[in-house]
Amino acid sequence: MKPIFNRAPLTPNTLSPLPLGSIRPEDWLLEQLETQRDGLTAKLDETWADVGADCGWLGGPGDGGEHAPYYLEGLVALAWTLDDEALKDKAKRYVEWILSSQREDGWFGPEGNGDYWPLILALRALRLYFTATGDKRVLVLMDRFFKYQYANLKEHPLKEWAVARGGENMELALWLYNLTGQKHLIELCRKLRGQTLDWPNYFHTFANTVPMSKSLKWDRLEEALGEEKNEPLIGEKRPYFHTQYHFSHGVNLAMGLKAPGVINLFKSGFKEQGGFRFGWAKLVKHHGVASGMFICDEHLNGNSPTQGSELCAIVELMSTLEALLGLGDFSQDYADILEKLAYNALPAAFTADMTAHQGDEQVNQVKVSREKRKWYNHGDDANLFAMAPNDGCCLASCHQAWPRFTSSLWYATSDGGLQAVSYAPCTVRAVLDGVPARLRVSGGYPFGQSVEIQVSVKQPCEFPVYLRMPFWTRQPMVYLPDGEIMQVRAGDVTCVRRRWRSGDVIRLELPTVPRVTKWYHQSGAVELGPLLMAFQPEEQWEKLDDGAWQVTTETPWNWALVRDEPMKAVYAKGEPAAFGKGDAPVKVLVKATPVDWHMDGASAGSVPMVPAIRESEAQVIELVPFGGTALRIGQFPIGRGGSSSRKE
Repeated sequence: MKPIFNRAPLTPNTLSPLPLGSIRPEDWLLEQLETQRDGLTAKLDETWADVGADCGWLGGPGDGGEHAPYYLEGLVALAWTLDDEALKDKAKRYVEWILSSQREDGWFGPEGNGDYWPLILALRALRLYFTATGDKRVLVLMDRFFKYQYANLKEHPLKEWAVARGGENMELALWLYNLTGQKHLIELCRKLRGQTLDWPNYFHTFANTVPMSKSLKWDRLEEALGEEKNEPLIGEKRPYFHTQYHFSHGVNLAMGLKAPGVINLFKSGFKEQGGFRFGWAKLVKHHGVASGMFICDEHLNGNSPTQGSELCAIVELMSTLEALLGLGDFSQDYADILEKLAYNALPAAFTADMTAHQGDEQVNQVKVSREKRKWYNHGDDANLFAMAPNDGCCLASCHQAWPRFTSSLWYATSDGGLQAVSYAPCTVRAVLDGVPARLRVSGGYPFGQSVEIQVSVKQPCEFPVYLRMPFWTRQPMVYLPDGEIMQVRAGDVTCVRRRWRSGDVIRLELPTVPRVTKWYHQSGAVELGPLLMAFQPEEQWEKLDDGAWQVTTETPWNWALVRDEPMKAVYAKGEPAAFGKGDAPVKVLVKATPVDWHMDGASAGSVPMVPAIRESEAQVIELVPFGGTALRIGQFPIGRGGSSSRKE
């Protein structure tokens, strides 16, 4: 299947996702995906009734909501990324039932469901399946369903989640338009735009600058939602509290960040073009943490590193960034944010064997337990490592993150080439200049500073390769097969256009040094390339009676970084392992000192803003990649060195 680019009159795009299965993981990334397969994904249908044989999405009397379609999307993505026949067979059971469920009028899915949202999730999974298999039955089902929507939106409008997440619906309709050219699909998107929350305007104005726990208590919001339950979410008079709920909801925001970019394809404007930039800058300013994520436990709740970030919001934000890369011109910002999420926030939410995950992770997490924390509206279980802590939404949706990230490492370009988004080890297969070609990426990125790209082609051919230079690299260099050396700039995308032969090698040198970035309460985070580095106390794991894991420590964690002291990165020898397995592939040595910093209930207390430190107590401590930790400090207080006690 060829990459898909935008038809007129849609805004042109320069990048397009490669068909699912075009990119195979290698080395540590392969281990990561195989760990996921053997952990949560492969047997979930045997252990969780919501996606099991009796669920509504296999024709049974069980759950017919969003859980099985979410799971299917991840199952399809993982099966074809790993080329795993057993997973493919498992995925095809759901696919075949869905394809056979469509009614004459175009509606499909479990009997009795009148909600669009689970169907949109099913279409996301079917789109992936089509790119992997070319099964045209998918296009027939989508065509008939969108004709149903086009004809019935007035009498059968979007509601609740479908209203908040209408960008997903529009994106799918435009994807089909690019394949078929049917103009009514663009008109359908205009209708859907009218029934979707106004995300471009929301991100432009952004009213949620204060934590929800301070501006609108959950008890009051929950009560008000009941009072407004019969009021439509879209209309001339929108219910205030329902709107507040959806605009502050973490997963909605992660998906909503995609909506302006989707709308911009058919209705371009200032707010649409800048929607992601406006929204992301404000989210980071008021709710951002050093892991690359914003706080949402389950709603926006400030930027303290002891508040929680929900796993399913992390997953959907990654999906949004991957989609935006293919919707318009390449943005370095999208790739930077995507890498940070994939290499930090995502792996930190799982156990190393990926048999359990957290609902809410903390950047400063010194105890994992079933206890009351200052979440906005999540339960006491949300911090535990378990199969389904808090509720099932994260368990259903988490399977897509790693395989979809793998499939987004490289994109096809509109001039017949390939463009790198991230350099995790993989093999990319594509037909370029009419010739089957393969690029193998090695080097252990992001745990090393060198990347090697080996080219294999059936016969000599010419095509461009676009290489992304991350913003954090210092004096990057590109070494080409003929001995040419290109000195390039950080933050740029460099094009190498030449006649390629099998055995040609491109080598990238991406030097970096540890740096300190500033966050909440003047805290500092140590970053190395795209990695957040964290202090990891000794972890004591205990399995509870219900199978969940709690993690505690007796090791002191209350360290402050000494300002302006040198830091040193130390790289381990050999190939890095998947996150949390084996020794840390890289460490950063920093000078730190204990400070007066204690627990606040079950969490670390607020980061001290002006810590008193003594240089005589300072010592060198090791920081390791955040993604491989269960307990950690990722945002530190910072004190100024001196021979006596002094405040910053």
